[in-house]
Amino acid sequence: MSEILEENKKQGSASDLHIAPTSLRFANYLIDLLVCVFVLVAIIGKIIPINDKTTPEELAELLKKSNLNLVIYAVIIGYYFVLETVLGQTIGKLITGTKVVDDFGNKPKVLKVLVRTLCRLIPFEAISFLFTPMGWHDSISKTYVVKKNPNI
Repeated sequence: MSEILEENKKQGSASDLHIAPTSLRFANYLIDLLVCVFVLVAIIGKIIPINDKTTPEELAELLKKSNLNLVIYAVIIGYYFVLETVLGQTIGKLITGTKVVDDFGNKPKVLKVLVRTLCRLIPFEAISFLFTPMGWHDSISKTYVVKKNPNI
């Protein structure tokens, strides 16, 4: 037991982390949203045959048949899960100089990233920052977004 406590002291704890401020978190969200929209538009352009003669009614019918909700969820899950598992950060976090870590400041394990990613699908999760200092996807998965270089 004492060996585990000593190891935890060496690694640090959540109280030692330099949590990213809300402004950076909001910038991450906006950048990641733009990237996801760009990816969605590219995918939709490939799976839905739209041309300059497509009427709004035809477009609505094509979108209905394409299971667009599944495509949206797949892009969101794929984007966050793959990037945060492999790199520990999304494109938004890369640009703002932040990353996702566990309680000890390490890159989170795959299961934590999966929980974090799936929590993003909770209705109103994106506005959970208005009610708690951490988003639900952070608190449920026990992960944190921190500044990579706390001196900047």
